[in-house]
Amino acid sequence: MPRKTKIILISVFIFVIAVLLGVYFYNKSKTPNTVDPNAGFYQKFNPFGTSTKVDNGGDTTNTTTDNVDTTLKVNSRFHKLTDFAVAGATSFEDTRDEATVPSLRYVERATGHVYQMYLDTKVTGKISNSTIPGVYETIFDGKANSVIYRYASEDNKSITSFLATLGGKSSFLNSNILEVALSPDKSKFFSVIETTNGVIGVTKSFEETKTSQVFTSAFSEWLPQWATTGNIYLTTKPSYLVEGSVFNLNIANGTLSKILGRVQGLTTLANKDGTSLLYGASLDNGPRLNIFNIKNHTSEDLGKYGLPEKCVWSSDNINVYCAVPNTIVGNQYPDSWYQGVISFDDFFVKINTVTKESATLANSKDEVPVDGTNLFLNKDESKLFFINKKDSTLWSLDL
Repeated sequence: MPRKTKIILISVFIFVIAVLLGVYFYNKSKTPNTVDPNAGFYQKFNPFGTSTKVDNGGDTTNTTTDNVDTTLKVNSRFHKLTDFAVAGATSFEDTRDEATVPSLRYVERATGHVYQMYLDTKVTGKISNSTIPGVYETIFDGKANSVIYRYASEDNKSITSFLATLGGKSSFLNSNILEVALSPDKSKFFSVIETTNGVIGVTKSFEETKTSQVFTSAFSEWLPQWATTGNIYLTTKPSYLVEGSVFNLNIANGTLSKILGRVQGLTTLANKDGTSLLYGASLDNGPRLNIFNIKNHTSEDLGKYGLPEKCVWSSDNINVYCAVPNTIVGNQYPDSWYQGVISFDDFFVKINTVTKESATLANSKDEVPVDGTNLFLNKDESKLFFINKKDSTLWSLDL
């Protein structure tokens, strides 16, 4: 065969192969990807060695997220309220046309802008466009007129805390504030402030400049809750590696008394009359929810794996509403959840802490899986609000 003919045949062959490969890859790119690349990610990712997986008794027996429908149902009780991440939110009673209207106020994390939503009409508007970039946390007073903005300082070495009244005065708070807790009526707040010798605890009104020091400690790792008018509960910062304790600080005389201790991975949530303490304990199969009777010094298992940080007390001080994980992976809690190594897909329950009975309200895994945190209720407890830890968007659940 002549050399010229061979060259032509080889060229034609290469051309045909190139065309066929091009057609193949084009068709493949048009084929929809039916496999979620992140499906089961948290079940498979295990940097600490062998993990355990616990089915927590939700409405579904499927313990993976591979086939979850990611659209809200037509008659869903879940409502996504924002398309952006929020730094904090609160419910309150506003006045419109001389009528009392249940409302929400919340702060956009990226800009610090404040928004308001009327819950009866869902009409939403921006009520403050003062820009504070990168707000990590916001705390509203009871009237939702004053808000504490918390964000990283310019050198990222400390947290800046800024108190502003909507349409009014504003001021910087101490630059070394580690933690903030609201009083039961949300008119005051308690700050844990770092010093050269440890920390001090200071109370302050939203409406006044005066502060009162009520606490001092060489130990700095405290998580505060202003449980009742005269008492602040201080829980040691948790880890599955250490035993934690919770103490009662008497505001009037400054005395500190131990309530509960020697609990691995201890996290807590007190009710508003100071009679009961919801707490989580890190066990071999994950974090377990328990109730502690403060007066009788007795503890009982509530029969659910979960974290108090994913719960809120009802106004009756008996029932708690919780976002409870369908599946627990591993046992290094609450560390792995705090660090974002583990994310949950929650079902929502109401637990009677006296009878230990629980009722499932809804399961997000049946629709768009959410990891609920920062839970709060509206006044008549017809709606439960929460922030989805997966993307920090604000949601509500009809009760």
